[in-house]
Amino acid sequence: MATELTDLSVKNWTPTDKRQEVADAKVRGLYLIVQTNGKKSWAVRYRFGGRLLKLTIGAYPTFSLKQAREEAGKAFRMLGGVSPQDPRALQKETRRKAQRAGAQDPDLFRLVAERYLREYASKRKGFLEKARLLGMKPDRVSGANWELIKGGPAEAWKDRLIQDVGRRDIKEHLDRMVPNAKFGANRKFAELRKFFNWAVSKDILTTSPVAGMAPPTDMQDEAARRRDRTLMRVATVPDSADDELRWLWRACEVEGYPFGPLTQLLVLTGQRRSEVGDMTWNEIDLDKRQWTIPGPRTKNGKPHMVPLSDAALSIIEKLPRIEGKAGYVFTTSGKTPVSGYSRMKLRLDRLLLEAAQESRDEPVSIADWRLHDLRRTVAAGLQRLGISLPVTEKVLNHTSGSFAGIVGVYQVHDYAEEKAAALQGWGRFVTGLVSNKQSNVVPLRA
Repeated sequence: MATELTDLSVKNWTPTDKRQEVADAKVRGLYLIVQTNGKKSWAVRYRFGGRLLKLTIGAYPTFSLKQAREEAGKAFRMLGGVSPQDPRALQKETRRKAQRAGAQDPDLFRLVAERYLREYASKRKGFLEKARLLGMKPDRVSGANWELIKGGPAEAWKDRLIQDVGRRDIKEHLDRMVPNAKFGANRKFAELRKFFNWAVSKDILTTSPVAGMAPPTDMQDEAARRRDRTLMRVATVPDSADDELRWLWRACEVEGYPFGPLTQLLVLTGQRRSEVGDMTWNEIDLDKRQWTIPGPRTKNGKPHMVPLSDAALSIIEKLPRIEGKAGYVFTTSGKTPVSGYSRMKLRLDRLLLEAAQESRDEPVSIADWRLHDLRRTVAAGLQRLGISLPVTEKVLNHTSGSFAGIVGVYQVHDYAEEKAAALQGWGRFVTGLVSNKQSNVVPLRA
C-alpha cells in the first residue's frame, strides 16, 4: 500500500529485520528502499517494452524526498513522450560517455571491488585470498595498483557497472567453475555474497543480486568440501603406486615451457599454483639455493623461504629468460605471468593418459585430479619419507595445525635446515621415481 511520504517520515522510517520498499503515494512508481541496517535509498519502478524495470536514483539523504520526486518525474516524462525512451538505458549511456571522456564511473564493478578490498577486506584475515576470489591481485611493479586475474569476476565485468551485473551473470560464471573446482566455486560464491552485501550497505546497490541464490554445489557434498586425492597411486590399478606421478612428469616433458616445468616445480616444491606461476627471477637466489616468496604473494601474508633442491635447481637453470619489467619466470609476453591453466590442464590430462597407456598393456583409467592435488601429493610424500609434521607444515607455509594459536606466536624457529633437507630428500625421491631407478632417499624422522 502506498504512503504519502514526508521529509519527517522518510527521516524517521524505522528499519526492520527485512528489507522494505515503501511506495510513495504522491509520485507513482517512486519507492523508498530501507535496508535492515537503516541505510535508505530511492528507486523508480516502471514498465518499458513490456518489461518491469527498476531505475536506481541514489542514496538518501544525498537525494532528498523533493529531489527523488523530481528525478522520478523526469523518468516518467521520458517514458510518456512522442518517442518513449528507457530512462535506465539513458543513464547507462550517460555514464559510458563520461568513461569515454576519461572520467571513470565509481560504480564500475572493478572500482567497487577495489574499494571493497581497501575499506573492508584489507582489515580481515585472508585479505589476499579474498582479492583472488574477486579476480584481483596487487600489481607486482607498483605495489599500489591492482592487476586483474584473467577469467576472474573483476576481469569479466571490468567495464560494467556493478548495478548491471545480474544473477544470471553470476550463476553462469560460477557454473563454469563447477566441473573442475566445486569447492572453489562455493568459496567464490561466498566471497561474492559478502562483496555484494557490502555494496548494499554502502548504498551502491539497493539489493544484492545473489540474495536468495543457492551455492553452486551442495555444501554437504563431501567431494566438494574435502579432497584427499594424491598422484601417488591409481585406484583402478592395485599395483601402480607412484605411477601417476611418473606419468605426469613425462607429460610435463612433452608439454614443455612454460607449463611443463611450472607443473614440475609444483611437484618439487609443494607451493601453490599462483605462487609458482607468478614467480619472478629477483625472488630466486641460485647461490643460496633459495626462492623467497614475498608476503603480498602468500596466503598468510608473510614472506616464505623455499629451499631449492638439486632437482628444482636443475629445472630453473634450464628455463629461458624472457625480458620484462616484472621479470616473470613463467611468461610468454614478458609483461604478465602465464594464463590459460584450464586449457593447459586439458592438454596435460591427455598427455598423462598417453604416458599411462604407453607403459601398460591393460587399459588405465586416471581419476579426476587438480593442480592443487600436487600440493597434497608433496605433503603425503614427505610424510611417507618420515619427515615430521611440523617440518612438512613449514615447507607448505601452513600457519594452522602445529603452529596454530599460541604456538605460532612463540615459535620463532624458521626450520630452514629442516626444510632444505626435506625438499632435497623429496627431490631425490621424485628424480629416482621418474627415471625408474631405485631411490636413494634415507627417511628423515623428527
